[in-house]
Amino acid sequence: MKKMDFNAVIIEASAGTGKTSRITGEFVSLIDRQEPSRSMRKILAMTFSEKAAIEMKVRILEKIYAEIFPALTGDKRVDAENEMLKLRISTIHSFCRLILKRFAFYLGIDPFFSVIDERQSDLLFYRAFGSFLNAGGSGEMLGILKKIKLNGLKNLIFAVRKCHPYATAGLPDGEFSKAVAGIAGRISAIHGRMKKDLSMLDFNDLEMLTCGMLSEHPEALLILDDFDEKNDYIFVDEFQDTNILQWEIVRKLSEEWLSGYGAKAEKGGSYGMFLVGDRKQSIYKFRGAEGKVFDDAKIALGDYCREEKLLKNYRSAPGIINFVNEVFKDIPPWSGQQLSPGAEKETESRIEINLPEDSAGLNAKEEEYNWALGKIFELVEKKAPVWDKKQKIFRPVNFRDIAILMRKRAGSSFLLLEKKLKESGLPFVILGGMGFYTEPETVFLSSLVFALADTSDGMALWNLRNSVHGIKPADVYGWRKLLADEELTVVTERILKEMNFWEGLGSQQKANAEKFLMIIQGWEELPLYQVSRNLRAVSGSSEESKADIFSEHQNAVRVLTVHNAKGLEFPAVFLINLEDGKVMMKDEIFYRKSGDGAPYKFILRAEAGDEHKNSFREMLKEEEQRVLYVALTRAARYLFISGVKNRRGSAKSVWMDMVSRLEPQFPPSPEYAHTGFLPGKEAKEKISFEGAESSVLTSYTQEKERDYYGSHEKTVAGEIAHKLLFDISEGRIKPERRAFSERMFFYLKKPRLHDISGAEKSIMEVYESIERNEEIKKVVTERSKGKTFSELPFIVEQEKGRVYSGFIDRIILTDDGTCRIYDYKLDGSDAGRYKRQMEIYEKAARNIFKECGKIKKFIVFLKKGAINEIVD
Repeated sequence: MKKMDFNAVIIEASAGTGKTSRITGEFVSLIDRQEPSRSMRKILAMTFSEKAAIEMKVRILEKIYAEIFPALTGDKRVDAENEMLKLRISTIHSFCRLILKRFAFYLGIDPFFSVIDERQSDLLFYRAFGSFLNAGGSGEMLGILKKIKLNGLKNLIFAVRKCHPYATAGLPDGEFSKAVAGIAGRISAIHGRMKKDLSMLDFNDLEMLTCGMLSEHPEALLILDDFDEKNDYIFVDEFQDTNILQWEIVRKLSEEWLSGYGAKAEKGGSYGMFLVGDRKQSIYKFRGAEGKVFDDAKIALGDYCREEKLLKNYRSAPGIINFVNEVFKDIPPWSGQQLSPGAEKETESRIEINLPEDSAGLNAKEEEYNWALGKIFELVEKKAPVWDKKQKIFRPVNFRDIAILMRKRAGSSFLLLEKKLKESGLPFVILGGMGFYTEPETVFLSSLVFALADTSDGMALWNLRNSVHGIKPADVYGWRKLLADEELTVVTERILKEMNFWEGLGSQQKANAEKFLMIIQGWEELPLYQVSRNLRAVSGSSEESKADIFSEHQNAVRVLTVHNAKGLEFPAVFLINLEDGKVMMKDEIFYRKSGDGAPYKFILRAEAGDEHKNSFREMLKEEEQRVLYVALTRAARYLFISGVKNRRGSAKSVWMDMVSRLEPQFPPSPEYAHTGFLPGKEAKEKISFEGAESSVLTSYTQEKERDYYGSHEKTVAGEIAHKLLFDISEGRIKPERRAFSERMFFYLKKPRLHDISGAEKSIMEVYESIERNEEIKKVVTERSKGKTFSELPFIVEQEKGRVYSGFIDRIILTDDGTCRIYDYKLDGSDAGRYKRQMEIYEKAARNIFKECGKIKKFIVFLKKGAINEIVD
């Protein structure tokens, strides 16, 4: 037997230490320069998410093109290029899917199975629960139902299901827990049979079936031999996000390599494994992520394992790095892995901690938010410098360089934050905002599906009839006939096109509607009544995120949770609601490490003793420490931390306890009195900062995109007036008092944050003005296909790379080739102050309408009833 040349490297890469660069370099170094195609085929790389897999592939391809591709000629160049398109870089779930499809005949599953997401799997589990009850399962539950109500038992069963499989693999502690787990297991068996009949697997199935096939199947050795023949190296990125089952799959794949036997050992080739991650950033415990896999891997790889720790941080300024070290100085594993500066440019940093007391008579949370938003304006207005890594220069900070991070995005604190952001006029975008199913466009589309499925559904028909589209039951009956020949998604898209549904939506609304269509398209193999049933089951959820519309072109502050920020970095970070970083013992299931072979043993809350509670509490505390570490290490130069002391529950806050002791060293500077967008100004009349790249231009639709409800009656009046003018221009309502008034009251029904009783008068003044001024009436009512446009979206790049996006209220193209641009203002009389804005609109119009010759620009003052031309 030839000498085995197996190497295993475990790289623990702390935050900002160039992990991606390191793994990219290791990957490319293994490609044979003489036979690149063959060696590329022999490398398998896996990571945690699709996004991470795409980013890794892009970085590796860039490096291959730069270092290897230029030296290749002829067939080798062609072969390498073809192989580069097929680089085996994917998520672990994608790898499991491929291997299960390849060896499906061993497991007796359909090789053409589809992978369903958590939502679809949950819906099938609901059906399995119903089947269990119908098949006599209620009799099995009688003993338990003497102790707990049926709804409570159902919640416990679903809590068991929600746990990752490895957490419930062992025998539960406690007799009551065993009884509930037994019932959950029988329902899971029905659930499994349903999925098999439908040729479906969920993500847990992918892991369990792959792990079982590699560990227990009689033909496991043949499968491993096949893998051994086709692969020389395994890379696993974001190893800290790997769960125990996923690590077991990776371990089994390399088992033959470690044994010293097999084809590779006989041939004496070079092969190995690279595991890269940071256990200190393992923050997905709720998904099964397990930082202890680093220790398991070291034991499994034994003497072949070489460890490296990357501790030189290239992201953050020295001050930020020292601060993070101080916060975690006495907590393992941080105490043994202190970061050191490695940035190419030594930079100063700014750190402030503001923790107001929640004392009687003071709204400390409002005080906290006012301080944080003031500091954002201060950074931008004073043009605070940030280091641009691409251009290698210092430049003024932009809104897009700033992130507001929080532990969770729910409750009254988040509503207050949204209110403050909107009142301030700060350009912002909420990433992954919750409440998808409660958005008006989603409610409308859900009602449409419910009505198509059941034309006697009174609530759905009422929603449709009272929508801005005014859909009658006769319309629904006619559309329903189309379903005899076409799929639901096709019919729905035809209906939406017929009613000009898309014309009145902003970017967020369009993205939500498209997401809705994708959801029902995923159910296209189901009958209509089942689609409706599924939709009702999920539409009550408040946790489904809105469609993500963020664009790198948007010059807006990003508002997101720490979990959503993982893997990102920002020149300036505002970590708010510090008191929310606490241990929440609300789970129905507690689990602890097991000593009898299974990774964990679990017990239901109802019979958990102190041992279980303390073990689980410590586990959650460690998770909170890791989440705080991720939050702090997102900051490159500026770090502002805020929270409220003595707030209900803050005494238990892990974050508050760790950070508050440093407040005297990093005291807050006074609240900044900014000169930007102040409450009381009309939302449409916001002026962009001089020198700042602003994408918040002045149109109603832009405000609608940001879900702008307004903070006082004047703002609401401007918003609704724009909606009404849009409806008139698009022919949705007639330019008559009754139609105008009815639609106005419909819009005024939307919940508001403040009293808006005076808005009605201002809006009706707009109507009176239009009636008096024939010129304004003509601008609003003129309709000609291909000649008139309302709320026209645009994105345009101005000088010095500044990008602006927004919506133009009204454009009319005349027969002589003139393009007339109109912007509506509720109040005012000075058109000159909008000259800069209209210049941007002019450039946008020239980009869109290449054939237009002369351009004329007008400001329409609605309440005054005047049209003022802006002359260059």
